[in-house]
Amino acid sequence: MVCNEAFEYPKIWVWILQFYFKYVRSFGKIHPDLPSGAFLAKLDDPSTPFPKEFAVGASFAHEFNEAYEALKHKIAASLREPDAERIWQACFAVRALQCFIVWTSGATLGLLAGLLQFVVAPLSLTSSFIRLFTNFSDCLIHYALNFAAILLLAPILPYVRRLPITTTFAISPLFVVAFFVIDFFLNLLVYVRTAERWTATRLLKHIVYGTFNTKTYFVVVLGCLYELEFDIVVVVATSIMAKYFMEWGFQSKLLNFLGWPNFCITFYVEHRIGHMPRVYQHAHKMHHYLHDSTAFDAHIYGSGLNEEFFWILAETLPCLLFPNSGVFPYWMNLIVLYISWTNKGAHSRTASSVTTDTFGCFDEDNFHADHHTWHRANFGSSTAPFIDFYFGTACPGLKGANGVVYDFYADADDKDKLWVRLSKPSNREQECRSVQDAATTNKEDDGSVVLVGKARALEQGPHEAEVAEDPSRRSISRAELAVHKEGPWVAIHGGVFDLSSFKTIHPGGAEVLKMYGGTDATKPFDEVGHSQKAKLMGKRRLVGLLDGSPPTGFVQEWLSYLGFVDRSWRDFDVAIGRVEGSWGIASSGKAYAGREEIGVLPAFFSGSTVSFRIDLNHRTADVIIDGKEFKKLFHRLPSPVFPAISNCRSMSRCVL
Repeated sequence: MVCNEAFEYPKIWVWILQFYFKYVRSFGKIHPDLPSGAFLAKLDDPSTPFPKEFAVGASFAHEFNEAYEALKHKIAASLREPDAERIWQACFAVRALQCFIVWTSGATLGLLAGLLQFVVAPLSLTSSFIRLFTNFSDCLIHYALNFAAILLLAPILPYVRRLPITTTFAISPLFVVAFFVIDFFLNLLVYVRTAERWTATRLLKHIVYGTFNTKTYFVVVLGCLYELEFDIVVVVATSIMAKYFMEWGFQSKLLNFLGWPNFCITFYVEHRIGHMPRVYQHAHKMHHYLHDSTAFDAHIYGSGLNEEFFWILAETLPCLLFPNSGVFPYWMNLIVLYISWTNKGAHSRTASSVTTDTFGCFDEDNFHADHHTWHRANFGSSTAPFIDFYFGTACPGLKGANGVVYDFYADADDKDKLWVRLSKPSNREQECRSVQDAATTNKEDDGSVVLVGKARALEQGPHEAEVAEDPSRRSISRAELAVHKEGPWVAIHGGVFDLSSFKTIHPGGAEVLKMYGGTDATKPFDEVGHSQKAKLMGKRRLVGLLDGSPPTGFVQEWLSYLGFVDRSWRDFDVAIGRVEGSWGIASSGKAYAGREEIGVLPAFFSGSTVSFRIDLNHRTADVIIDGKEFKKLFHRLPSPVFPAISNCRSMSRCVL
């Protein structure tokens, strides 16, 4: 199976790149000035009084979301759900090895060692590639202006270097230590000044994990650039040129000329892809491993460890090709350093008493911090919330951001036109503040009640796997499930789980469990991505099977299986019937022959009687479940076959 999947990856790479390059260049369908950023500037224009309205295209949201869902299902059909923890462990080992090689054997071998990442996490190839394109235009402009600054300053730099104060610096051990120490204290400053207070243990986890996930990037980059010299005068001149290149509109005009969209668009599309199941576990999930976010989790480009390979190349190769010439890496540009500083505040959960007037606060409404709790919402930049509201991916219950409420309504005469109305809320705390606070209930128009509150996505945690006792295996109707909304009971992959005792220790908090209480939460559970350990934690909490929803995924693997195996059977860790050389029926009623599903029979439970009648002449087998007979269910059985049982939870008595 693993070998077969290896051949699927190139196909999936192509699918992802086709989707990305098709849709990232199609946002002009929303508004012609959106790709250049001019439309977003109109939305934010302080000179235009509120309320203000703009017409946008109505159909692109549906087109994009439909294509996204189609791609998601294609990938899910091609690959099994990966074991995320094994991928992360292997990738952490690769990064640690890369750091070691860079500092002991040099940049060339260190950069090559990074390629091992794509062996253990193949889908991180496309994730890291399109992550590069999110800021690639800015990076190219940086290096172009860098070379221009070198040429312009060439006549005066010799005189500057004669001054008693040196303007050059090298990547030395002192520089490296100072860099990480300053960064640590800046993160701590943002936490102290702006963030909600956490327990010491929880904060320490973010410090340790976040530092490894985000700062080993710089361990590699600084190791590649070790002993190279850079000129402060060139750095400052390039940064000033980049600032005015943007402010005077040259950058947006250049992007418009090249047909490439602005950062807010590239980030949104790349980020949506990064959260796609299967893709998520290979790369971006590493940025979301811990729930919620702190300044310590903020990467300069807002990415996880597995999305950095091509950015490491972009930061190092130009400097290595032109050493000590004045060429300096993109991250060293003063504008990028400032963006990195604001990103620390954007990744912190801002306390309710803090406003943008507070030093270090850059996301008063917690737009991006809520993304780290909901995971499946607020994909876009907090500077352009319009995009999430347009595509319907803003957090549930969120009506606005940055002090502005967004309302969309259809045009009465033109079905292809949609109007967006921007207004100032009458009560900002109610309308625009993040949905982070204690969970509350809102009534919908139909009278139903929906939970709105801090939602930390279903996730694995640092708890020991628990071995299940025999559940009742009774069938639970959706009506009965809904009654246990407050428990809560939650359905996942056809199994119903009583999480009343688990909600207090759920790593993502109790609120998200309450939000999905009484419902089928299979989709959000899968899209967040869970480890095998997390799934095993549910075994003892399984109270039954959801009526009308046959068990799938990990729940199906927990079922009991009865049947036969042949002489070749050696797969002791795979259920009977789910592998070549075996034939079996699951307690859910599904029948399998050599891994293929061949039918659905009545489910059997603790206390059931299951019989097999084998015709030795015709090599067929009948199945009888609690007196109900199914003739010749299995055929072409080899000689001999052996009775076998997998994963039985209750006392079983076998009679031959």
